[in-house]
Amino acid sequence: MDSFWIILLGMSLITFSCRYLFFSKTIAFDLNERTKRLLSFTAPSVLTAMWVPIVFMGHTETSHSFWSSPFLWAGLLAVVLSMRSKNTLFVVITSIACFAIIKVGISM
Repeated sequence: MDSFWIILLGMSLITFSCRYLFFSKTIAFDLNERTKRLLSFTAPSVLTAMWVPIVFMGHTETSHSFWSSPFLWAGLLAVVLSMRSKNTLFVVITSIACFAIIKVGISM
């Protein structure tokens, strides 16, 4: 068996076991308040790790500069909208539409 498949299987087992512990109702355990507070930072951290490279390095694949990047402007719009509105679906759809409009406008 190739080492790639062994590593993939190992990562899959680790991911499954971690999620199974948290979502399974058969194993009863309670997290203390400090652990719950620390885990509350997980989602923003993961999302930041995903959007930062896209927004700040997404412009390198195209012919336009950083300041005319649709990634930057759609990302900024998403930040402003999310501070104003708590409707996640509205923020996502509006930001994607803004990105598409800017992208089409630049390519014309």
